[in-house]
Amino acid sequence: MSEPTVIDKHEPATSPIAPVEFKAPIVEVTVLEDRAHVVRRASLELRAGLTRLRIAGVAPVMADKTLCAAIVPHGQKSGDGARERVSDVRVRRSKLVLGDDKPERARAAARARAPVPKASRAAVRARAGAAPRDRAVRGRRGHRPGHRRRRLLRPGRAGEVGRGARAGGRTRARGPAERLELDFEITEVEHEIKRLNQRIGATSQVSDAIAAEVVVEVWVGAAGVYGVQVDYVVPGACWRPYHRAQLVELVKGADPVLHFSSEGCVWQNTGEDWSDVQLIFSTERPSLGTEPPQLGSDVLFVQRKSEVIVVEAREQEVQTTGLGAAPKQRSQDLPGIDDGGEVLTLRAAARASVPSDGRPYRVPLMSGTLKTTSEHVLMAELAEAVVLKTTHVNDRLHQPILAGPVDLIKNGGFVGRTSVLFIAPHENFAIGWGPDGAVRVQRTVTQAREERAMLSGWTSQIHKIEVKLSNLGPEPRTVQVSERVPVSELEKVKIEVDAATTSDRARPDSNGMVRWKVELPGYGRASLSLGYVVRKHGDVVGI
Repeated sequence: MSEPTVIDKHEPATSPIAPVEFKAPIVEVTVLEDRAHVVRRASLELRAGLTRLRIAGVAPVMADKTLCAAIVPHGQKSGDGARERVSDVRVRRSKLVLGDDKPERARAAARARAPVPKASRAAVRARAGAAPRDRAVRGRRGHRPGHRRRRLLRPGRAGEVGRGARAGGRTRARGPAERLELDFEITEVEHEIKRLNQRIGATSQVSDAIAAEVVVEVWVGAAGVYGVQVDYVVPGACWRPYHRAQLVELVKGADPVLHFSSEGCVWQNTGEDWSDVQLIFSTERPSLGTEPPQLGSDVLFVQRKSEVIVVEAREQEVQTTGLGAAPKQRSQDLPGIDDGGEVLTLRAAARASVPSDGRPYRVPLMSGTLKTTSEHVLMAELAEAVVLKTTHVNDRLHQPILAGPVDLIKNGGFVGRTSVLFIAPHENFAIGWGPDGAVRVQRTVTQAREERAMLSGWTSQIHKIEVKLSNLGPEPRTVQVSERVPVSELEKVKIEVDAATTSDRARPDSNGMVRWKVELPGYGRASLSLGYVVRKHGDVVGI
């Protein structure tokens, strides 16, 4: 591929200082939710006085106002402004025309066209024994296929052709039919060349690209080796957390352990490749700004109290941060990365390379082995399946686990995908591993007719739930079964669990959850029942 052509390049005024090519590779990148902070750093030997450095191949999409540079003596962390300083730093952009950067279809069409003019067309014309000029003259004389056919039907024309051939003596006489066939062949070759030229014209595209370079002017008081750093912010980059959980059974019959690892999934299409750089992942969101929220008026109205109480049943999810922790305040805006309200900075475990192609690349962040407590749970109202659930403590990773998807690995293979919320250090969390195929579940719900008591304004309705379990495998199972009953917030609506029709006379907790621990032997069966009564006053409607 030939060198690209540079056009529309804005050169500054002529300066007596020639720029010095400075190779400052990218050494560190801090990736945020929607942008990245790029740091280039290198050392070079400078003479005393003013020096202009040129760094080529930087991202053309960089934000100019974020471009900055610094210079310090080699081996030091800070410098003296009276001995070394940065006089100026700016970015130059150029438009590149890549003439040879054509699509593959255009190159294939060019290769197909290349042998046609020199080989096929010349060979056919040689076989025809006529030069292009002779063929044009014949065309003006009416040598068309229909005209030739009429000439072939005239008597004596063959003899005339023979006499002309003997008089010339230099070319061999050819019959009209053969010459007509060669003329058709020449026409087809020329049509094929025309079609190939149209394809090349349609697929050939002159690619335009934008290149950028950074020019840094530094002044040093004494010659020596100095370190120069250039950093800037670029859009077109983002990251999200990704996790991997592998359940490993070390001792048969005992609780397994969990190998948990977190990765940062990076996308970037900034125009420059990040090769062997230190990646830092941040949850900071500078795009949100610091504008205060808009305040609106809250208008109060007075209305007459209704004589009829309208009741609506609603589904409410019991939300906690982790297991057994206090409820978490949920924001109205869904954040890209849930960091628990505190900005976090996570360093990659090793240097990584991320090319500028817009594809996802995973970079390891942390990993560890966590202790595990496993159990089989059943919430038949949500799903008629017994699910394997494991409980863990985040005490080996020494960092919080960010909210994100989790790949589940068990028995040496991928079994599914789930997600976790923000898990702080030393906090409990649970992972579901999918249904147990050896256990079958059936759940039925029945409702009796409403009954109104004599000389009373209250009505009652009996609800009954039955859950049946069957173990199709030889290994026993201990299943934690959970059912729920509604919780009333009104005095005129009362809900009571019927202990006589409820298995083990179980009672609900403050959230209305009723739980049983069922020992299910191999190839065994079990049945549970729950009954509760809903009583409401006569002026309550809606349920």
